[in-house]
Amino acid sequence: MNDADLIFINGHVLTMEDDTPPKQAVAVKGGKVVFAGDSEEALLLKNEQTEIVDLKGKTLMPSFIESHIHPSIYGVTLLEVDCKPEATPSIPAIKEKISRVAESTAEGEWILGWGWDDSKMEDKRNPTRWDLDEAAPDHPVVLKRACAHMAVANTKALSLSGITDETPDPAGGNIERDEQGRLTGLLQEKAQGLLKAPEYTHDDMVKGLKLAQDKFASWGVTTVHCMSTQTADLQLYQSLLDQKELNVRVRPWLWAIDQNGFDGAMDEVLKVGLRSGFGNDMVKIQGLKFMLDGSVGGKTAAVSEPYLGTQESGILYNTVEEIAPLLNKSIDAGLRTAIHAIGDRAIDVAINSYADINQSTSITHMRNRIEHCIFPTFQQIRQMKDLELVAGSSVGFLYHIGDNYMNKLGEERMEHAFPHRSFKEAGVTAPGNSDLPVTDGNPWTGIYGAVTRKTSNGQVIGEEESIRVYDALKAFTVDAAYSSFEEETLGVIKPGAKADLMIISDNPLEINVEKLLEIETVSTYLEGRRIYHNQTNRKGESIVQ
Repeated sequence: MNDADLIFINGHVLTMEDDTPPKQAVAVKGGKVVFAGDSEEALLLKNEQTEIVDLKGKTLMPSFIESHIHPSIYGVTLLEVDCKPEATPSIPAIKEKISRVAESTAEGEWILGWGWDDSKMEDKRNPTRWDLDEAAPDHPVVLKRACAHMAVANTKALSLSGITDETPDPAGGNIERDEQGRLTGLLQEKAQGLLKAPEYTHDDMVKGLKLAQDKFASWGVTTVHCMSTQTADLQLYQSLLDQKELNVRVRPWLWAIDQNGFDGAMDEVLKVGLRSGFGNDMVKIQGLKFMLDGSVGGKTAAVSEPYLGTQESGILYNTVEEIAPLLNKSIDAGLRTAIHAIGDRAIDVAINSYADINQSTSITHMRNRIEHCIFPTFQQIRQMKDLELVAGSSVGFLYHIGDNYMNKLGEERMEHAFPHRSFKEAGVTAPGNSDLPVTDGNPWTGIYGAVTRKTSNGQVIGEEESIRVYDALKAFTVDAAYSSFEEETLGVIKPGAKADLMIISDNPLEINVEKLLEIETVSTYLEGRRIYHNQTNRKGESIVQ
């Protein structure tokens, strides 16, 4: 049996299989792991064509699975004006950048940007249409907030979209007005769907996704769950797959009903009889995605008590009576479901809807999901276990926007936000995610947050919900694979599993937890094929011995 294609030796192998003795070597054939054990035994599988990778003490582990992101949206944001706080730390900086872009953009053409976050900007306020008018009065401008639940448009963009002072708020959305009743340019939730900005072409999306998957590989991510899939996205993934240029596994969740500018695909999906699991190892349909509330950043996540200093308690899009029949129809058709629910009020609707369905049709085998699931009560967590629901935890938020959450909700409510220890103790599987492009997609920030409970400013949030490094790694590997019924083939290193692997600069189980953010990817492999390699770290120092 000396016919391995690829053998890794002399390393620290994290198999992500519980109670498994340490390994030093892995052998791969035909894109699958055929051996995991000691180096001497692995080398018995080599032949003249076998590639040998001497890890020289480096760590080899399964590559990451991002269980909730928006790949195509992230891709096109890489084509837009970068308005993230790191690039534009203040409103004057945003204005200056938009003004420069306007100078090189034909008059009347739309300028689109992404990523502003008032909580991290020097001004601590949202930009307005008047700010954007100053920067580009002759161009329609739309900038989306990092959370994607809010956008700001200038006067020209509002006018071209037919939005006036008299335009009524759409159901589930808010058009912000000042004390005089004038449009401020801010559009929340479903109100964003009123904007008439041009849609991206297929070629734009291809260009963006190619840039995006390069970033994924650099983070060690080889599988992504697309949580806002539309028909154009399926065409995109199919196109790159046909051209053999798709370097990331995609698990699409099709957007169910018309919301937030997304077209619902539920009727079409049910009509053609599409079911969960349709596809292949690279692109495999997961089910339908629904949405019950908004975001904490936009104060639209549905919470029981108002946001600090306000009378606002978020937006709840649907009641149990409205959403349960849609979920039931999906489940009856063989489609799993995922529901966006951040606040406890929204989580309550999601759980009660599933509980109602479970009374007549058992759903405990389906691994239906509650997405983000940031503020469940202990009772809700127990109910989730009873229904065998998966908690798609956006624990990446803790590091990146946890400070903003604390400011809007207060210490008491944040004490059990992102409750990974409670999930673990209750037996609820909770894969981690970043919700890219809402926050940075590097999984190490989510792992760091889950372990240390620290924000980017060093603030500790709900320390008693901290988990071990190993359990945090599971959230981005085997637990994420569990959410798509692939825990035997993805997110683990064992014979028969896909050789989706990464070599990393340090062993996360041995270094100080404060160093987790410094771990870098040396190489990333998809089915045994190297798709990323880096020889130096951020400081320009060699990370290859």
